[in-house]
Amino acid sequence: MNEIEFMDIFGDNLRDIMDECGFTRMSLAREAKLSKSTITRYLQKTRMPTLKAIVNLSLALDCSIDDLIPTYDYID
Repeated sequence: MNEIEFMDIFGDNLRDIMDECGFTRMSLAREAKLSKSTITRYLQKTRMPTLKAIVNLSLALDCSIDDLIPTYDYID
């Protein structure tokens, strides 16, 4: 898998979990200590998340890191 495919899957997973949990971009940004524009870029699939962002998002969304990221292949 390349980085673009990773960002695509991550963005879809993030959107699905946000919808399930009832988070808006602003509320998730506040909870995860990220900017709203960063959340927007993840959802638009234009930015690769950092490890810090993945951890903060999983804690804010009360989900496993595995729920957010594709873990079935290496990233090229």
